[in-house]
Amino acid sequence: MSGDARLPPARYFPVSPGPLRMQAGLLRFGVDLGNGAIDGAFFQVDDRIDATLAAKHAAPPARYAALAPRDAQAERVAQAALDWMRTTLAAEHPDRLRAADADSAARDPFDAIGRAVQEDFAVLDRGEGGAGRLVLLHVCFPSGWRPERLAGADFAGIHGPVPGFAKPDAAARSMVSAMIDRGPYVRFVWTLSADAHLDHHPDSGLRARWPEAPISLESQCFLRVERQVTVPLAEAASVFLIRTYVEPVASLTPAQRAVLFEALRAMPEEVRRYKGLPPADIVAPVLV
Repeated sequence: MSGDARLPPARYFPVSPGPLRMQAGLLRFGVDLGNGAIDGAFFQVDDRIDATLAAKHAAPPARYAALAPRDAQAERVAQAALDWMRTTLAAEHPDRLRAADADSAARDPFDAIGRAVQEDFAVLDRGEGGAGRLVLLHVCFPSGWRPERLAGADFAGIHGPVPGFAKPDAAARSMVSAMIDRGPYVRFVWTLSADAHLDHHPDSGLRARWPEAPISLESQCFLRVERQVTVPLAEAASVFLIRTYVEPVASLTPAQRAVLFEALRAMPEEVRRYKGLPPADIVAPVLV
């Protein structure tokens, strides 16, 4: 089993001091990124599982959305994705598969898995002209977006608000091809938040606003990292796993805090606005 509920979560610091560019940044899945064997697990299990699943179960059912009505291709893709998730959980964390199978509150097998693991997930097929199509998604912890509105959307539509990401359309089709035809891959995205909540859905009311004056307490600043894994399926489709980690900046080394500060200072204004981040001087007291 590639994980242990008694162990602390894996730690990732995908921050560089230069200007942040919203790009793929794909790494070959399974590379040891400092966490040992758990970096090779598709589904990670650690000592935060109880709190994570409690937050998932508190999320509205609409966080699970599927293409409706499904066509024959979508049905094949959904079944292939379900088969892959069940097979992978049986190999990595059979207790999580048993928990899913025993969940009488789940709406269907996808919902049962989503309620039993710490990852969110989506399933994408190639779509018309290679543009990608979101067949289903189970996302309880979005970082400021509304998953319930995206079932059936193409790749460009999903990422339309992201400045510079997968534009023009040829770039979006290239990324869809990478997810479906190659891999598996892992990538990371990061941001800072003023609270430790996993659920940053715009309607949850849990996301704290940044103050207008410089903060003075490390407990007001958290590093939020998403580990995103793409898994190709034979049916011209891909499973997309999202695991969200939130760590107080107090847990970072002085060198890591300095890198964060430089990254904020160098961040393009349109990216800073998209991420909802404060100017660097607001968080400077706890980073430098």
